[in-house]
Amino acid sequence: MQSRADSPGTGMEAALLSRARELLDDLPKWRLPHAAWSRPAAAVEALAVAYDAGDGLALQVAVARLEVLSPSRSVDRIADPADLPPPEPLQEQVTALVHMIAESEESTMGEADGDEGR
Repeated sequence: MQSRADSPGTGMEAALLSRARELLDDLPKWRLPHAAWSRPAAAVEALAVAYDAGDGLALQVAVARLEVLSPSRSVDRIADPADLPPPEPLQEQVTALVHMIAESEESTMGEADGDEGR
């Protein structure tokens, strides 16, 4: 079985990986009601599964889903002082994914620049 590290970006466009990383970078800044965190957590899990599988289409769907859930996209949502940051397990998963995607992007850029094997 291949892991993300074994096949960085397989079947996935660089722009999509970059957008996924940007969303994941922003997610720790989100503030939502406690009960509302289950939907972003499910979207991050779907993103992780798609990335693991090298499934560009599933990754695209997961990124779109996460974008829709972003508090900055919810025009009608008023921030509540009781809103919470992401739960710790979600923050840890997001941090791990950001690092893996960033490594994948660096690897892809190195290959494009002819820096393979350095």
